[in-house]
Amino acid sequence: MSRMPTATPARTRPVFVPALLGAVVVMSGLFFLDLDAYTIARYAVSILALIVAVLVVQHGSPAWAVPMVVVAVLWNPVYPFAFSGLPWAAGHIVAAATFIATALLVRGSADAR
Repeated sequence: MSRMPTATPARTRPVFVPALLGAVVVMSGLFFLDLDAYTIARYAVSILALIVAVLVVQHGSPAWAVPMVVVAVLWNPVYPFAFSGLPWAAGHIVAAATFIATALLVRGSADAR
């Protein structure tokens, strides 16, 4: 008796595009640290981090929302923290690595919403 193989549910990377875009924006923010244009980069990083946080919760990986919310809070332009210098530049690299890790490691089913 032959059995039909069961189909496994399709797995996708639901946060891949916004997370990689967040990594690009946070790294490009390094070039604007001392300029007024850095406020625009802060808005973009915060918004993308919150988008990624919502998507990871929707797709069943709520633990990945915690680092994204931390990034959103640290880069928020409304009540900005007065970070500067080498530690803040290193923070950009850590934030980009967090975005990339989230993009690569969070997987969800194709039908999750």
